[in-house]
Amino acid sequence: GKQIFHGKAFCVTCHGRDGKGLGNIPGLRGKLPRNFTDKTWQAARTDGELFWILKNGSPGTDMASFVPLVLTEEEAWHVLLYVRSFGNP
Repeated sequence: GKQIFHGKAFCVTCHGRDGKGLGNIPGLRGKLPRNFTDKTWQAARTDGELFWILKNGSPGTDMASFVPLVLTEEEAWHVLLYVRSFGNP
């Protein structure tokens, strides 16, 4: 998951290396990228909800869909598990 987050899926561009949502994002419109280190946010979202966002994007934000254009479903699950690790430092 970490390798995909920092590479193929380019999540790091918006969400940052540390998952705090402060990546290098010129021209961003709307809400800032999600801070994955926020334990309250982590606790309020199911894995199914996070997978849905990876597959469909997040309405009202610049978060695009990544499955199947960028990631396979299996890769998306690996990224999701890595995203979960930010809530457990």
